[in-house]
Amino acid sequence: MNKPKMIILADIASLKITCVGFKQLVKNLEAKYEIVTCKFFSYVAKRNRDFNEYISANGYSVSLPSASRRRNKLDSNQVIEAVRIADNDKIDAVAMITGEGDILPVVDLLKSRGKEVYDINVDSGKYNYAFTGFIAVPTSALREGYTAPATKKKAPKPVASVQRAANPYVEEARKVLSGSEILAKYRK
Repeated sequence: MNKPKMIILADIASLKITCVGFKQLVKNLEAKYEIVTCKFFSYVAKRNRDFNEYISANGYSVSLPSASRRRNKLDSNQVIEAVRIADNDKIDAVAMITGEGDILPVVDLLKSRGKEVYDINVDSGKYNYAFTGFIAVPTSALREGYTAPATKKKAPKPVASVQRAANPYVEEARKVLSGSEILAKYRK
């Protein structure tokens, strides 16, 4: 019996997975699926040099980083590729490593065309319910020094209070404007 065919769309800038970790991930997926191809997004040959030989040896394709990724944390080329896959009848499943952006429209499109869609990440995200399944990546598969992406919360900056010397003219102006001296004269 033939295995269902899967394509992996991997934004390796969002997960920071090592090549060794990615090979293990693919090996695990090959137990159930035939991996047709992998497409790597946000790929930079210098930064991802451990992937260079693996990608060329397997004939996988890469997409250079997209300028739009800075704004919405999703690579628009990855979205376009997923839409192309939606109309491909030979593909049964799509595994996606994505950024934190809203991926729901793409997942819904792929699922409406009969594709299984899997989220690959360290922790399940807020859109995990929309996927067919979740494939966990152990933190040991991540690059040295990286952990699962955390939500960034900026601590409020402390505000230093400024002590100013009392200005006699300002104090006199406050008295005049408040009218306290004038009212004091008429109250007697």
